[in-house]
Amino acid sequence: MADAAQPASDAGSSIALDAVPSRSMRAAARARRIARACGAISTALSLTVLAGWWFDVPAMRRLVPGQTPMVVLTALASFTLGTALLLAARREGATASRRAGRSLAGVAAAIALGGGLQYALPGSFRLDDWAQRLVFAPLAPGSGMALATAVGLVGAASGLILQDARSRRLRRLGTAAALLAFVVAAVGSLGYAYGLGAFHQGGPFSRMALVTALTLGTLSFGVLLSRPNRPWVTTALGGGEAGVLTRHMLPAAVVAPLVLGLLQLHAVRAGLLEAETGTALLVIVLALWLAALTTRLARNVERRAVADRQLRDTLQGMNETLEQRVEERTRELAEAQDALVQAQKMEAIGQLTGGVAHDFNNLLTIIRSSIDFLRRPNLPAERRTRYMDAVSDTVERAAKLTAQLLAFARRQALKPEVFDAGERLAGVAAMLDTLTGARIRIVTERPEGPCFVRADASQFETALVNLAVNARDAMAGEGTLTITLSCNRQKPAIRGHAASANHFVVVAVTDTGSGIAPDQLGRIFEPFFTTKEIGKGTGLGLSQVIGFAKQSGGDVDVASVLGRGTSFTLYLPQADAHDGAARDAAEPEGAPVEDANQCILVVEDNVEIGRFCMQILHDLGYGTVLTQTAEAALAEIEAVPFRFDAVFSDVVMPGMGGIELAKRLRELHPEMPVILTSGYSHVLAQDEAHGFELVRKPYSAEQIGKVLRAAIKRMPKVRAAPSEA
Repeated sequence: MADAAQPASDAGSSIALDAVPSRSMRAAARARRIARACGAISTALSLTVLAGWWFDVPAMRRLVPGQTPMVVLTALASFTLGTALLLAARREGATASRRAGRSLAGVAAAIALGGGLQYALPGSFRLDDWAQRLVFAPLAPGSGMALATAVGLVGAASGLILQDARSRRLRRLGTAAALLAFVVAAVGSLGYAYGLGAFHQGGPFSRMALVTALTLGTLSFGVLLSRPNRPWVTTALGGGEAGVLTRHMLPAAVVAPLVLGLLQLHAVRAGLLEAETGTALLVIVLALWLAALTTRLARNVERRAVADRQLRDTLQGMNETLEQRVEERTRELAEAQDALVQAQKMEAIGQLTGGVAHDFNNLLTIIRSSIDFLRRPNLPAERRTRYMDAVSDTVERAAKLTAQLLAFARRQALKPEVFDAGERLAGVAAMLDTLTGARIRIVTERPEGPCFVRADASQFETALVNLAVNARDAMAGEGTLTITLSCNRQKPAIRGHAASANHFVVVAVTDTGSGIAPDQLGRIFEPFFTTKEIGKGTGLGLSQVIGFAKQSGGDVDVASVLGRGTSFTLYLPQADAHDGAARDAAEPEGAPVEDANQCILVVEDNVEIGRFCMQILHDLGYGTVLTQTAEAALAEIEAVPFRFDAVFSDVVMPGMGGIELAKRLRELHPEMPVILTSGYSHVLAQDEAHGFELVRKPYSAEQIGKVLRAAIKRMPKVRAAPSEA
């Protein structure tokens, strides 16, 4: 039962991909060993027969006393063929040995053909008699090499010669010849075993000795196994299920019928059974034997099927477990990645807030110290003016810092306009000479025609100044700064963002400085990230550049070679010249409005800022009304529609925002100007074309007065002129 279960285990192990090559190699090595063993046995039997003739020892010429001996010519051919088999059954790399084996096989075939010529050609010369005389004495009457022996030796030798032929047909012909030799030897052996004279005393088998039949069968079997690349060799001698099943079934399927037939024949001859009864018993036993073999084969197939089913279930379970583990691992990696991204975000936020806090603390220190000095009694007018100027300058620096942060976040409220980038570049280049120093040579390259851009002009100039300042610091105050302007360019893929086939205006700022390290290129646009020494840079210049470019519909690319310089390329959407001309068209004029008795509706949810704004407007000579919500402002306007000359509203408020209020007033009272104010507005950053004036916080009294006067002067241009009636 353990042997019967072996195929199932082999089937389970056969799923390994390297099992098939190793099994084939083991079967090939086993076949070569058997072939060499067959060659050695045949050579030993042939030498024994030759020695028996040479030394006149009759027992060495035959296996069984009283049987026909092997003649000398047959022994010489068998010895030569056995030696050839020993040489040919070598590994694939033994080319010289296999060539020598084929040569000896040809000699053996020639000897066998010489012995068989007596049956084809008439004459008195016989090669077997001549060889017998050389060793012992003339052949006895009725003896010599049998025709079946000659045919079998030629077939075995042909199989050995043709097994390495290039033609597949010749190789198959050699295998058929070797198989014919094995059949001839098997028939001769069975003739002796069954006592059938027709198989060893008559016809082509007459004079074939028993030792000849056994030697020829051993040689032909070795020739069949000498080249183990045949499929049936791997099947029969392999270690897989097919090999085990073949080795179990062949003895039962071949040996058992032969033994049963021998027993039945001897029983009939001894008179123990009649011929008909013996034949019937033989058929019954063989039928039962075949039924048993079929049942065993079916059991093996069933066990294989069960093993395959179990293996399939096991593999399915392993697959499900693997998928579950992969899913869990993927989820863990996703969670770890999210945690890493969150940590990086928090680190960036921490760096940003730390930088903002540092810079604002410096600004607040100046403001607070100046205010403390201003509170002192009897302060001279000169020092009071100096402290007031310091507070004003510090507020401007704080506003500029806030604008840079908003530019990086793409939340600044831009004022786009169509302008010629070449003219702006020429103006900035003239200013850069004093900014960069005399040792830096500035080279500008621009096309002859205009390059119109739709963007915020002031932010455009600020971006150029920031790039120039970075280039100056990278060159340590000495080198060449090249600013190149070009039109009608396409934007390539930048940092993983898709390319664009639209037309862009490109400004390239190239320096001859120290360059940027490759590991720092990915961080140069981060706010407050700088490679400069402490106190020599805020780290917000490039943040403003990329924020302005992105919010304007463009991008910034950078290329740097360490030690040779850096090039920043700014892409901005190109515009047509008539777009700007349409915006500058003159508005229709209307009746003028007197400057006296003008009232402004202030909408501000922060009471302190609202009161401060009212104080500024009172100082400017305007009347004011303060509301804290847009809904209250609409109620005031609807109560007395012509009471107010303008509305000054914050953008971000609870409930209705300033933009919604302005749009509502545009529908209800298109003649009433609306001025918006904000320090931050996501809506304004997303859509700058609302058509309303915007005053950025922090604002000054001069800014408010200028915007209000311009807006109120435009009122007659919008209001319909009174009719003559």
